Amino acid sequence: MPSLTWLDDSTEDGKKANRKLLKQLDHWIADNQKAALLDALADWPAADTLAALTRLRPARARVMFDWIPDALGLKVMAELDPDLRAVLFSQTSLATFSNIIAMMDVDEAVDTLLELPRSFAAQLVSAHPETAQITAVLQARDDSAATVMRLGVLMAPADWTVAQLTQDIRSRSRNLAKIDMMFVVDADRKPLGFLRFREVLAATDNVILRDILHPELLLVSADWDRKDVLSMSRAKNLHAIGVIDGTGKLVGGISPRELAEIVREEAEEDMLRMGSVSPATTQFDSPLTILRRRLPWLLGGLGGAGFAAGVIGSFEDALAQAAVLASFIPVVMATAGNAGIQASTVSVQSLTSGVNWRGDFAGRIFRELLGAMFNGLAIGSITAILVLLVSQIIPLHAPLYLALTALCALTLVTTIAGTIGAVIPFVLKTLRLDPAVATGIFITTTNDVFGVLIFFLVASALYL
Repeated sequence: MPSLTWLDDSTEDGKKANRKLLKQLDHWIADNQKAALLDALADWPAADTLAALTRLRPARARVMFDWIPDALGLKVMAELDPDLRAVLFSQTSLATFSNIIAMMDVDEAVDTLLELPRSFAAQLVSAHPETAQITAVLQARDDSAATVMRLGVLMAPADWTVAQLTQDIRSRSRNLAKIDMMFVVDADRKPLGFLRFREVLAATDNVILRDILHPELLLVSADWDRKDVLSMSRAKNLHAIGVIDGTGKLVGGISPRELAEIVREEAEEDMLRMGSVSPATTQFDSPLTILRRRLPWLLGGLGGAGFAAGVIGSFEDALAQAAVLASFIPVVMATAGNAGIQASTVSVQSLTSGVNWRGDFAGRIFRELLGAMFNGLAIGSITAILVLLVSQIIPLHAPLYLALTALCALTLVTTIAGTIGAVIPFVLKTLRLDPAVATGIFITTTNDVFGVLIFFLVASALYL
């Protein structure tokens, strides 16, 4: 079979051809035709393979990734955003990942393993030559300097000459990535300072490194909080940071590149927190994980809305029968608003960061729908129980039907709000609008209209 070709996706003809190609790949994977797929993709570059993988459904992409040769898999992993590498991992792909991890340099292996569940990552560490170093990073706190430092730093003894350093770099050039830090250490591997490239290049071969090192080196412990590292770097205006262990030995370094990564991750966490979402949340959370990570925030919102409802309900004796239902309006609107904002915040984060698996759109919306429904059931059940308890103290008309109304209305409203919140950012992106700016407006308006409408429709059917 002739090889297929992945075309430029920026044209309509290219998009049409690629959609047809993806259907063929999907068909081969579904029918377990590994030989046919590998034969057709034999000459594909890593970039085209990656483009196709990210447009397949995750389950299909995992199978295809497991089928392709490990050498190609390594190139695909190198081009894939670290936050998305976990999508290609499954229990059945342990052998494939183990082989690829073993071929990675130590820092890329750490980046990949940190994105995987720790229980799975622990099974892959032994494949890498630097097992001890990687294990120490995996066991560190998620917010510690150890998780962002670079292990593959260049360090040289203080009594070396420039010629010896140059010769060492040349001998290890194939194993060295970009060199942006050069540390000078003593005989016990304790850091004494750092070197500037231009001064090393300008020095003669017989110059001793001790004579040209810069001692103004910021040293931090591997268990330092990343925010503290960032603050200290800014306060001292130092960008060469050495990471030391408990004995003072140099174990890694943090360059401007890693500092930028800390800034990015902290900004993403702040954005998620502003949306009342756990910083650990990802777009690939299962419905039960969505329930566990978001329900506490929704319960907090329910408490504030319940207080407002209690104020309105205190005038019940002076109002008509509809006052009882009116007292639930703040609860419905606030709960729906929180659910919509949570879902939209995760969608906006994935769009703005560029970390988005296109082939998972339908599955993602389905997970959001189920997660919102579970949250709605939980909120509705708690509210219904509270209604029944209050009815034992304060006479309420048909409390059982009122409780059932609250349960059904809150479940429906939260489910719809969560689903709409997840979809609207993508709709706005398609319309070339800024989802981060406009999402709040759309979510608020949609929840106000649909929330109150659904609530009164349910109340009319069950209570009035």
